Amino acid sequence: MSDTETSQPRIEQALAVVQKEIDCIEAELMAFRRFRTRLVSIEPTGQSAATVDTSAGGMSALGTRQSKPDTSLRAVREAYQETIMAVPHFEAEYDDSLEANMSMEFGAELGTQIATGTRLTPRLHEALLTASEGARDERETLLPVLERERESLQSVRNTLDDCERRGSALGANARRTTDSVRLDSIDNQLAEIEIDCESAAATRQQLLHGRSAAALSGIGGTSLVRYLYGDCLVTCPALADIVACLDTIRRHRRYCLVSTC
Repeated sequence: MSDTETSQPRIEQALAVVQKEIDCIEAELMAFRRFRTRLVSIEPTGQSAATVDTSAGGMSALGTRQSKPDTSLRAVREAYQETIMAVPHFEAEYDDSLEANMSMEFGAELGTQIATGTRLTPRLHEALLTASEGARDERETLLPVLERERESLQSVRNTLDDCERRGSALGANARRTTDSVRLDSIDNQLAEIEIDCESAAATRQQLLHGRSAAALSGIGGTSLVRYLYGDCLVTCPALADIVACLDTIRRHRRYCLVSTC
C-alpha cells in the first residue's frame, strides 16, 4: 500500500448493500402510501343476503351467487398491482403472484381473500386498510435505521482512511531512520492512531448492541447485520476493516520497537 492509498473493501461492499436496501425500502414506502390512498377511495360492497360470512374476523365473505370479483375487489387488486407490484425491484427481489405477495405482506388469510375472493366487504376493506398501514409503518421505522447504518459505515470508513494514510506515512518514515529517539516519536504517533481505531471499534460495537432491544420490521436489532450482510463474506464488515487497519498499525509499531532495541 502506498503512502496515500487506503482500502476498506468490506465497508465499501456493505455500503453498496445498505444503499440498495434503502432504495428498495423508499420505493416500497412510497408504493404503500399510494396504495393506501387509492384504497381509501374504493367503496366496499354492501353485505348481500346471498352471502355467507364464514370467518370469525369477517374476512371470508364469499358470494354464493357470485363467481367473479366485484368492481371494488377488482379495483383493490389493480391498485396493488399498479403500486406495490410496480416498484422497480419487484421482479428481482420478489417475483411473486398477487396472492403470494399480499399474503407475505398482510398475512395468508387476508391475502387469499383479496386475491381469490369475490366481494370487498366493509370488514375486509377495514382489515386491508389496517394491514396496509402496518406495512407502511414498518418501512417508515426501518428506513431511518438503515440510514443510520449507512452513516455509521461512512464514519468508520472515513476514520480508517485517515488512520491508514497517517499510519502508512509514519511506517515509511520509520524505515528511513535508525535514530531511536525518532523511532520512539513515530511509535507514540502510531499509538495515537491505534487509539483512534479502537475508539471507532467501540463506537461501532455500541451502535450494534444499542439496537438489540428494538424490533425493526420483524427484524431484531441483533439480527440486522445478518439481514443486511448475510450474503457477504463477513457479517460485521466495519469491524473486519477496523481489525485489518489495527493489524497494519501494530505491525508498524513492532518495527519501531524492534529497531530501537
